[in-house]
Amino acid sequence: MPTYPSNSLCSELGCKNPRSKVNSFCLDHGGMQHTNDGKDNAYSNPAWRTIRRIQLSKQPLCQSCLTKGMVNSAKHIDHVFPWRQIGEQAFLHNIFQSLCHECHSYKTGQERKGIIIQYTGKQEKILSIEDYGYTMTRWQKGEII
Repeated sequence: MPTYPSNSLCSELGCKNPRSKVNSFCLDHGGMQHTNDGKDNAYSNPAWRTIRRIQLSKQPLCQSCLTKGMVNSAKHIDHVFPWRQIGEQAFLHNIFQSLCHECHSYKTGQERKGIIIQYTGKQEKILSIEDYGYTMTRWQKGEII
């Protein structure tokens, strides 16, 4: 009887840690763990659900696809700055963008390499974690949309 390969180690290149139960990375490289109630508490927060609903209402199309001249529905609300790398305060205090599943997966992969992408209008803007404080200050002042 055929079997499928069991990959019990983290998918991050060179990492020998065991993978999490939810995805293919260890907890150090973005792996997730089920909580006792089966929910990711951050994403079940009523404030997050409100942010998500507002963002999809304002921008129902994938912002990455639009920069490439394509039109796709957005399914994911992306934190421009990966909040798990910055800290919990960046979960709700961030810049958000609407992305389709494929573009969100690509952007997440780039974040693992230290590349942060913000899709603005017709272009991609490359940022780093160090840009978080400065960018958020300018965004709050209305200098960045």
